[in-house]
Amino acid sequence: MRTVLACLCCLGLLVACGEKKDIKDTVFAPAVQAKDKARAVEDKLKEGAEKNREALKASEQDGGAEQQKGY
Repeated sequence: MRTVLACLCCLGLLVACGEKKDIKDTVFAPAVQAKDKARAVEDKLKEGAEKNREALKASEQDGGAEQQKGY
């Protein structure tokens, strides 16, 4: 049991000291690019939703003011 644990520790040290590559140089680059695009789309959708909420609030406030005037 101790030898297995010692081997795992040595293996962990060897992996941790390995050469670090940029993500663009790996097979995961297309997946990372797709994820970045999806996040950009999500941010745009959130901005649009926030604008819609603000416009709805403004229209509700304007409508309430007109009803109070008796129109």
